[in-house]
Amino acid sequence: MAQDQQTVIDRITAPLAAAGLVVEEVKAVAAGRHRTLTVMIDLPEDTADPVSLEHIALATRIVSEEIDELPLFNDHPYDLQVTSPGASRPLSEVRHFRRVRGRTIDVRTAARTLRGELAEVDDAAVTVHEEKTGEPVVLGLDEIEHAEVVLRFR
Repeated sequence: MAQDQQTVIDRITAPLAAAGLVVEEVKAVAAGRHRTLTVMIDLPEDTADPVSLEHIALATRIVSEEIDELPLFNDHPYDLQVTSPGASRPLSEVRHFRRVRGRTIDVRTAARTLRGELAEVDDAAVTVHEEKTGEPVVLGLDEIEHAEVVLRFR
């Protein structure tokens, strides 16, 4: 399974990147006779746009074309699912934080939790303007135990 996953990652990363898409994760799962290959895509860090259905359709075509001839799951039939991480995914990489600059996030460290607008992101830290005080708080990425976007419904 791990070999299948890496083979797929190696095969699809460049074509998806050429289409402006990022491979977030690939999972190959076999449960009895049922096999599923799930490819999670995202957009590059320089855009805050959500992944659209058009992005998913494009990625599905590209992935399908690239892996069609691969002997995945020992050449047994499988389902291909192409998806996005969704709005409520945990922020765990610099790229994730860069994608949500300007949005309100909840952050938990060992010392505190806070909510505020994500103002700045660099390779080692984020700056969050705390919601209650408006004060900027700089947090090292290595301090953050959990972070996620606060969803606002209109």
